[in-house]
Amino acid sequence: MVNRNNIVGVFKATAIIVFALTLGSKNVSAQYRWDVGFSAGTGNYLGDLGGEELTRRDLIFDLHVDQTRFSVNSFARYRVNSIISVKGSFGVVSIEDSDDASINRDRVARNAHFRNKLYESSVRVHGIFWHRPNMLPYQFRRSVGGEFYGIAGISYFSHNPQARLSRQAAEYQYNAGLISTHPDSFDYDMWYDLRGHATEGVAYSKGSIAIPMGIGAGFSINNNWRLSVEMIWAVTFTDYLDDVSTTYADPSTLNDIGRVLSSPTHIELIDLLGVSDPEVYIQNHQYSEYFVSPRGNASRNDAFGTLQVSISKIIKHQSNFSKRNYGPKKKKNRGWTIRRRGSKPRGYNKRGRARF
Repeated sequence: MVNRNNIVGVFKATAIIVFALTLGSKNVSAQYRWDVGFSAGTGNYLGDLGGEELTRRDLIFDLHVDQTRFSVNSFARYRVNSIISVKGSFGVVSIEDSDDASINRDRVARNAHFRNKLYESSVRVHGIFWHRPNMLPYQFRRSVGGEFYGIAGISYFSHNPQARLSRQAAEYQYNAGLISTHPDSFDYDMWYDLRGHATEGVAYSKGSIAIPMGIGAGFSINNNWRLSVEMIWAVTFTDYLDDVSTTYADPSTLNDIGRVLSSPTHIELIDLLGVSDPEVYIQNHQYSEYFVSPRGNASRNDAFGTLQVSISKIIKHQSNFSKRNYGPKKKKNRGWTIRRRGSKPRGYNKRGRARF
């Protein structure tokens, strides 16, 4: 769940940083102020599903390359000064993962999976730590500038995790008397909204805050086009990107579809794991009246990351001094010139009298 005080604190800190950075905008010496474009790339997730043989590890250590999905966004970037840029964007990050991609026995036995689309709006600050106006030799007609920068910001996103029913889980629960609906009555190709079925008995919010951080490299071509590569990792304020966080919901509060979505394990899967007592072990992966069976790890929130390539059009900037003195409506010769002498000698006036 999102803490209101944390959100307000993050917004205040971001506003103060952006305001402080804009104080130096009067001394901008860059050749442009704005560029607009779009980005496309990958989307990955880190949370309670998937992972390797150990419990969750941060950053890239538990990522599954085969679960990589896509991400796209459009953006506008404003250059505050020669070091700082502010970028606003809106886009979609698609993420997905499954316990059957893990080699952790407890996660495999849980047998959960999900997919999700994050509709994200963000404001990010780029801090340039290396810059070259032109990396090509002077004899080239084209100029290619390059820069490396760090990225930090804040974003708001909405999301809706989904999953499909497991036929084996439905058959197991039906045979065990846990559900009354016959397994042949379910649609196993449909993606169900997990939030609406309250698989953990929690009505979590569809929206949340994230803190994106990362690095990027940008290349400007003739000061007209800009090509960038950015790697972003976003830490969120929610643990429900995958709909898994705490414990299993009480089956009495769920319908039959919700029961199968909440606990998709089944005895056939447990038998394949080679445990000594499958009937006892499977109780760890469903609701129990006698003990608390964990469904996820609530101590760490979920995270997601992107690796994107972007292209943008540079909107060139002309200073007020340049507009006044070199604008298209002004004469080219605006400098100080010596007044030409006429053909008449000095001291001569229209009446033909001398002036002293």
